Amino acid sequence: MKIPLHLKIRRNFNSLFNSLLAKIFPPKAQTELLDINQIKTIALIRPNYRIGNIIFLTPLINEIAKQNPNIKIDLFIGSQSVGKILQPMPNIDQIIDISRKLLINPFKLFKFIKNGRAKQYDLCINIASRSLSSQIVTLFINSKYTLSFEDEKSWVPITHKVPHRRFFSHAALQPLEILDGFGIFEYKHPLELDIKLTPQEIEQGEKALKLLLQNNNINIPQKVVAIFRNARFDKKIKDEWWSELIDQLKHHNNELIFVDILSPDVPYKLNENVLEYSNKNLRELGAFFKACDTYISADTGPLHLAAASKAKSIGLFNHTIIIAYGTLGKNNLNIDINEFSLQETAKQISNHIALRS
Repeated sequence: MKIPLHLKIRRNFNSLFNSLLAKIFPPKAQTELLDINQIKTIALIRPNYRIGNIIFLTPLINEIAKQNPNIKIDLFIGSQSVGKILQPMPNIDQIIDISRKLLINPFKLFKFIKNGRAKQYDLCINIASRSLSSQIVTLFINSKYTLSFEDEKSWVPITHKVPHRRFFSHAALQPLEILDGFGIFEYKHPLELDIKLTPQEIEQGEKALKLLLQNNNINIPQKVVAIFRNARFDKKIKDEWWSELIDQLKHHNNELIFVDILSPDVPYKLNENVLEYSNKNLRELGAFFKACDTYISADTGPLHLAAASKAKSIGLFNHTIIIAYGTLGKNNLNIDINEFSLQETAKQISNHIALRS
């Protein structure tokens, strides 16, 4: 995947800075295990603003709730708007916004430090152990224990550390290994994404789809397919490819209805052969995906939102690795479109759409 120069420069700087601090302040940690039944409050650190990366926390969050339903988690992330995806989950207490601007604004940074030190947590968990921003935030959290992965570029003081075994290939499941710090190696929660949509949210998604069809004078069709055409950098698939894919899918089933999901980066629908839908509320958008029969996109945040909303999802991959970023779920399908012709891809998708969930 082609990464912009400014991102490369920032990543290299952060890496060098972490390496220097790690040599000056090598962390020392205990080897004894934590008792999850003695933990009541957790500060979970992941100051990231990407939809997919935040949704990738749900397997860990849900597993913690399974292991100890009484634990309450404050989630420190990079965007309050993205954090609203997880706010209604049963064991989430607060979402704290740690934007990039905070780190360059002394007054806001001081306020954050003051507020962060005011609350005493039983445990602080730093998932991204080599992230500069994650380590800075962890440094200012007031907690009895601090748990992180072992990393040669980690410099923040911690009380407990665990090796990053890389037992899981998928990026959403790797955070589960932090539970090694409790001696937990077998997980009670299904290994999947789940934002815990409520029955009311699911019902609203069904109503939104029904209203869209009614407004376009469409009776209940055989299948409704939502597509999202945007993605970061080289993961994005050209509109011409999407148009041809829809033509091929209609060739297999002419009764399919396609809904183009619009966003600020994709303000206009693909063509006159598709409907359009948009919603800034990401949980409502996820509920809409679930109401549709199938959701299709490249590797991007809404793909994982669809999977976490229990929508039948199809991920199209051209640059990223399926085993690490594929859509999770037994009803979902991942296709490397570099390995198949468009016609072969359409046939796989058509067969998957026809399957009962």
